[in-house]
Amino acid sequence: MSYQSILVHACQPELAQARYRLAAAIALAEDTRLTGIALSGAIEFIVRCSAAAAVAPIGPDDYNFLTDNAKRNLTDFENAVRAAGVVPYKSMLSDESAIHALPLEARYCDLLLIGQITHPDAILADAYSLARNILIHAPCPVMVVPSTTAVTNVPGRPLIAWDGSMEASRAVRAALPLLRRAGSVTAVCFHPQKYSGDEGQAGTRLATYLASHGIDVEVLAQAPASTGSIGDALLALVATRAHDLIVMGNFGHSRFRELVLGGVTETVLAGTVVPVLTSH
Repeated sequence: MSYQSILVHACQPELAQARYRLAAAIALAEDTRLTGIALSGAIEFIVRCSAAAAVAPIGPDDYNFLTDNAKRNLTDFENAVRAAGVVPYKSMLSDESAIHALPLEARYCDLLLIGQITHPDAILADAYSLARNILIHAPCPVMVVPSTTAVTNVPGRPLIAWDGSMEASRAVRAALPLLRRAGSVTAVCFHPQKYSGDEGQAGTRLATYLASHGIDVEVLAQAPASTGSIGDALLALVATRAHDLIVMGNFGHSRFRELVLGGVTETVLAGTVVPVLTSH
C-alpha cells in the first residue's frame, strides 16, 4: 500500500506553511501526485446574502474579493511545494466553501491534509471548526497539521493510540506507508479489552500484524480512568517521548457522546503540536 494521491487544503498563508512542507515531503517520499485546493466560498456568500438581493442585487464586484483571496492562497501553495522540489503538482480553485467541497474532493484521494483549528473560510467564519467537520465527513484518511508544528518532514517517530476498535484499525492501515518509513514506532494501548476481549493480547496482536508489513513496534500498556484523560495521556507521551505523529481512530465512542461531551478526538485536536493522522 502507498499513497497515490494526496490533497492539501490551501488556505490562509500564516496557517498553512507547515502543512505545505509536510505534504510536499510525503509526496516526494511516496513519489505520488500532490494537489492543492483553494475554496473561495463565493457561492455560500451569495446564498447568505440572497435575502437582501431585492434591495441591493449581488454582482461579481461584491464577491470577487473572495475569489481573489483563494487565488492568492493557491499561489502560496504552488510556491511552497515548488520550492520543496515537487514537480509536477496540480492546483484546483473552487467557489464552493471548504466545509462542503473538501469532503467531496476527499473521495478521490488517498490522504487529505488540513489545518488544526481554523474556520471553513476566512471571511465566512462559522461557529464550528473545519477540522471537526471534515473528520466526520471525509471518506479518506485525514492528517490534521498544526500551523505551529515543527514537523515538516516525513514523520519518523509515530505514536499509535490503540484500543482494538474498528476506527483505530482503520487509522493504522491508513498510516502504513508512513509507519514503514519511520525509524521508531510506538503503540500505546488504552482499554483494548473493550473491543478485543483480552487486554494482554491486543498489543501483541497489533505488533504481529505490523511485523507482517515489516514494521517493528514498541507496545506500551496504559489504562486511564476516563475518556478525557486518554487525550491528555496521548499529548503527554508525545511531549515526553518526542513523537512527531499521532495515529488514532476518530469517533471510537458514540458520535453523540463525542459531539456533546468532547472526548479524545477533541482533546487531541485542541492540544496537539504534532500532526494527527486519523480515520473513522
